[in-house]
Amino acid sequence: MFKFGSEAIAAPQFIPEESTREWIAAALRDIVATLGAVAREPRTIADPPARGVSQPRDLDSLFDFICATQEHIGQDELEFTLTEMQPGKPPVPEGFMPLGDPLGHLIHSFRNDAGAYVLLVVPQIFKAPPLVLGGVARELGRMGLSEAGGHRGPLADVDEEAAAELAGIALGMGVWVANGAYMFENSCCGGGCGLDLTSVAVSLSIPEVCFALALDAQRKGISRRHIARLLEPTQKAAFKKNWSDAGKVAPALAAGAAQAALDA
Repeated sequence: MFKFGSEAIAAPQFIPEESTREWIAAALRDIVATLGAVAREPRTIADPPARGVSQPRDLDSLFDFICATQEHIGQDELEFTLTEMQPGKPPVPEGFMPLGDPLGHLIHSFRNDAGAYVLLVVPQIFKAPPLVLGGVARELGRMGLSEAGGHRGPLADVDEEAAAELAGIALGMGVWVANGAYMFENSCCGGGCGLDLTSVAVSLSIPEVCFALALDAQRKGISRRHIARLLEPTQKAAFKKNWSDAGKVAPALAAGAAQAALDA
């Protein structure tokens, strides 16, 4: 994983190291098997996911946007409460615990013992739309894994934050994850949003996200051109660089995930 802030890598390579590629392939295989059939559908979500639903710019439109997205990824019956962080007030109702590490996230999932979810939103996130979409992808991936049994079995040793992002990719939201990741690499959104991204946590780097995205597209039979046209320039270049390496493991990943699902 890449470091950020004072430890940042100034010029990361577009292709992850071989050991990292192997780790991503194995983790994605197990995540697909855990999520089940919904993660094997050839789906790519890039634009607003339903007619009449706009890009989220406040809490109400974010709620509508998430609900519309859930209809595409088999979560239409998964309910949640959306709440905005308020100064001097408890962040979430009593009894709700974070899924994974909530530190450094502008949107994060909490769950109670009854299985109810709360999504906590830091209002500054709306200043940078790619961060909103990336956060939605990660948290819907996180909730999907939670509903499927959480981090047990083959996922017990997989970092929960990385798993949430990989789950978002597996469910078809990889373009959102990739386009949001670029801001973290530069610690700036490029648009004067005023967010200090050096204090925001991210798990997968651009090369890692783009390798996972290429791997996911190939296992689903989605063309390189279709995905590439949805990416911003830097992400597009990284995605194309990773395409051939992903092709070497995609068939084994698809077969492994299918077999794991049968064995589950």
